[in-house]
Amino acid sequence: MKKLSILIALFLVATIGGVYATWSYAGTNDIADAFAEAKVTIADVELLGANGVYKVESNLVLIVDQKNTEHHAELLFQSNNNEEIFLKVTFTAAVNAPQDIKDNGVKSELYFGTSAEMKYDGKDIFWFSNTGNGTLDNEFTWTNEGNGVFTYTLDVDDLKAMIKLNDENGTVPFVLDTKAKHDDFRENGLKGNIVIRVTDGTVN
Repeated sequence: MKKLSILIALFLVATIGGVYATWSYAGTNDIADAFAEAKVTIADVELLGANGVYKVESNLVLIVDQKNTEHHAELLFQSNNNEEIFLKVTFTAAVNAPQDIKDNGVKSELYFGTSAEMKYDGKDIFWFSNTGNGTLDNEFTWTNEGNGVFTYTLDVDDLKAMIKLNDENGTVPFVLDTKAKHDDFRENGLKGNIVIRVTDGTVN
């Protein structure tokens, strides 16, 4: 049986500043430069002859914002369309898939990573509940929509439990108490995107 795996970047880049949030610093008469990112990704892939196709949809926007006057960073979850935040995985069984897959879907796992190393002060910026290890040890349960179509949907509470700023050792994740630190975090820490992978066990 052929295996299927798809790599999809989340719908947005984790950013600091922009139109959603701002960091405030005591300064001069200089006007802070504005900053925004336009995300570029690649279209999905379908393996001909496979047992089906995965699709991932999400309206999630992640913002690293200023939590308090001490400039502690916090991760905000927003949507890009003013609707409730979601992440939805769909599996559509192929016509020639085994009957068990048509009836029950394919065993699958969802896990997170980054498209490039994202570190600040020597530690990973993000913590993920599941980073994957090439085996199906965190399977999720499909909802059968009928006609060989299966879905798995996460809401904002699910996503908040799965994606966090890294607070290893129980410390405050990141303190960006100067504009220089803010700029360093943005330019050197946020070099990639958060990526979601859905796999049937063979990473390709």
